[in-house]
Amino acid sequence: MDKNDPPFTFRAVQNFVAAVEAQSVTRAAHRLGTSPSAVSQQLTSLEAALGTRLIERSARQFRLTRAGALFLDPAKALLDNVGAAKARLVLADQAPPLNLRFASIEELDATVTAPWLLKLADRFPKAALSLTSGASHENHDALSSRAVDMTLAVDTVAKVDWVERHPILRDPFILVTAKGAVADLTDRPMIRYELALPIGRQIEAQLRRTGPVPARGFAFSTNQALFAMTAELGGWAITTALAYLGTPLARDLVHAQPLPIPRFSRRLELHARAGALGDLPTIIAGDLRTCIAARILPDAAARLGFLGNEMAIIQEN
Repeated sequence: MDKNDPPFTFRAVQNFVAAVEAQSVTRAAHRLGTSPSAVSQQLTSLEAALGTRLIERSARQFRLTRAGALFLDPAKALLDNVGAAKARLVLADQAPPLNLRFASIEELDATVTAPWLLKLADRFPKAALSLTSGASHENHDALSSRAVDMTLAVDTVAKVDWVERHPILRDPFILVTAKGAVADLTDRPMIRYELALPIGRQIEAQLRRTGPVPARGFAFSTNQALFAMTAELGGWAITTALAYLGTPLARDLVHAQPLPIPRFSRRLELHARAGALGDLPTIIAGDLRTCIAARILPDAAARLGFLGNEMAIIQEN
């Protein structure tokens, strides 16, 4: 390479991948915490370094060129390889600060998130940690677009080869009823999760397999709203042990009891892009299991004794 050739930089590759995945320079800038003009400048510099146009972009169009399509997979591999190398340095205590971005589920916010992140901060004092909460499918999309580095999701998320999965917890489904509800729930309204959520679809599938499906009525996207409406209507709902134990005021609103249909469960997992962070996800998953075992399982044994050992930590294979 001639010394006067434009430089090929890692930052330019980051901007290129972010722009392609966001399908917008503006959205890529928002994700990267920079300005649209800075992203455009990085793209122009990368195209100059490679000597070819990668993206056709205008006010009405954002499209990869043939060269851009050919360069995309190697660019993603470069980002993952550098991420894995940085992870090795972190584990050897040889790295500058590393940003680790997590997406979690609301069930852990009140009980596990804080002690888990504090444990990670103690283990990796040079790492900057951030966490957002959302539904599992939203967290999967955030991982796909590189908006986060690791996610906590349930196993109903589609299995794809670019995701490495670390099992955490078997989370059984339970019945919750309004306080004082009669044993016969036939005439009581069922409160549901939205079908847009994996948990909503999993519950509906189990209901269809085991008998008549109650008429649809109210449906919600959050645990708190589900429990509050169940209490208000004197009805019932199917949820999970983790949702019940991890939702503030749930025990004041509803009564937990065994399912009246065959038992089923879901798995909580830690997901990362395959190979992108070396051994870090395995170590972080281990810390998460430790925190859940300390913060959740004793409460489950005390309040949901009818589950026996159904709610349990799942170790790596």
